[in-house]
This record gives sequence, C-alpha cells and structure tokens, in this order.
Amino acid sequence: MSHSKSAWFGVLCFAAVTLWTIPAVAHQLWVETDAVAKVGEQQEIHVCWGHTGNKATGAALEKQKSKLIASMIRPDGSSKVLGLAKGYDSYTAKMAPHSPGYYMIGSELQAGIIGKEFHGIPANTRIVMCAKTFTHVKGSKKGLGNRLGFDVEIVPVTDPTDLHPGDIVTVKVLFKGKPLGGRKAVVELKTTGPAKLPEDPRVHSREWSIEAHARRPKGEASFPLIADGQHLFYIRYFDENPGRYEGDINETSEFSHLRRGDTYERTMYISTFTIHVMVGELTNKTSYRRR
Repeated sequence: MSHSKSAWFGVLCFAAVTLWTIPAVAHQLWVETDAVAKVGEQQEIHVCWGHTGNKATGAALEKQKSKLIASMIRPDGSSKVLGLAKGYDSYTAKMAPHSPGYYMIGSELQAGIIGKEFHGIPANTRIVMCAKTFTHVKGSKKGLGNRLGFDVEIVPVTDPTDLHPGDIVTVKVLFKGKPLGGRKAVVELKTTGPAKLPEDPRVHSREWSIEAHARRPKGEASFPLIADGQHLFYIRYFDENPGRYEGDINETSEFSHLRRGDTYERTMYISTFTIHVMVGELTNKTSYRRR
C-alpha cells in the first residue's frame, strides 16, 4: 500500500463512529435527486424521512404529510413550490430544468412541540427539520449560492459537481442568514459508502461519519472525502430563544402538538444537505492536514 493510500486509510478508520441508537435523535429529513440534469428533461425528487440508509415507510411516513413542504430555487433566483405525492418510502415531486445552472431543492418539516422530555430533548422544545440538495445543468455556475431561506441552512462553498475521494469539501452553516460557528455548531458528514455491508448482529452501525465545528467568522467546515457515493451533511442546533407558533398547522399527537398560538421554550433545528461523490480512487489533487 502506498504512503498516500495508507494515510487516507488511517483517516477512514479514524472517521468511523457509531450511528445514533436513539430513534428520536436519529430521525432526520433529506432530499434525493439526480445530481446532473438536462434542460427540458423531467426528473424525480424524493423527500425522505428516517435516518441515513433507513427510510421510513407506511404509517410513520404518512404522519408527516400535513407538516411537510418542498420548494425549488432556480438559477435565476426565482422560486417554485413543489407538490408532493406519497410514495413507498418517500414523498415525490417532479421538475424539469429550463436553463443551465444550479437548481437548489429543499423541504421543511414542522415536527411539532414536544410536551415532555423525550430522549434527552427538553420538554417544550419545538423541532424543525429541513433538508436540501441540488441538481445541475451543465453550461453555467449560476445559482450555486442561492439559498432556500431555512432558519438553519447548509450551503456549499466547494463546487459540488465534481467531487471524488481524496478531495476536500467545504460547506457554510447559516442561522437566519448569518454565519453560524463555534462550539455549538457541530457539522457531520455522513455516508454509508458504496460497499455492500455485512449482515452481522455484532455490527451496530452501517454509517461512516466525521464531524467538525463550523469556524467563526465564516461559519465554514471542511472535510476530506474518503468514499464515493451519496453523502449527507448534518447539523443539529438549539436556538434557546422562546417563541410562539403562528403558522397554519393544527396537529396533536401522543408526543407533540403544533397549533397557532402554542408557545415553546426553544427550537431544535435538524438540517441536512445531500451531495454525490463520484466514483474514483483516492487522489492527491488536494492535501489534507489536521489542524
């Protein structure tokens, strides 16, 4: 094994962590679609709920329908609300690009306000999940910096269209449009990788994950890419400011509620950004140095 590959293998081993085992914490929202598009060709978008590698289905997925919205920002900055239809393991929408550039696609789930402490999340916490991905029509870089406007949003700094194992990728975290960094801004990069994983009761996780604090003042975090396939950036952030819900959802369940006028003590945001890393060997196109 060459020195460079050996070094990268060490990074890979160092990066392995256990997938959360608490269902409430593991759940998240993410969006999948083809990373490359063509003008005029329709493609399908999938809004998924569950955790990486395990999409919710049936009644668990159905319960999210009334609390879920999706939208798209075109390269020229114009927006469109996407209609969602329930599929087997996701909600689906269709879109057809009309010009070259980046199309940012996102979804938001108003999960509700929990009435009592739940798996370490304090009572009276409002939970908001948001997710985004992109599709790109070759011929223009326009639209790469477009934001969907989520309260907590992960945006690309590195161009995500030509990433391979061995590259370094950088994202920026925004809270209400401003860079978010520091001790509480922990960003993870997750992937299950392309390899077939063993069915073995000793295996407690099927996901590789590395994490970093988004750094002030830009709110940026950088990661080495160690495998090809689908990758997901993830942040869970608590805003400790109390508030009142003024939206139109009217939902009550055994665990949570969300009605106009309901108050909450804090908000927990769970935000994701999905990208695709191209198949290829680890390269020396960039150098990785631990800081």
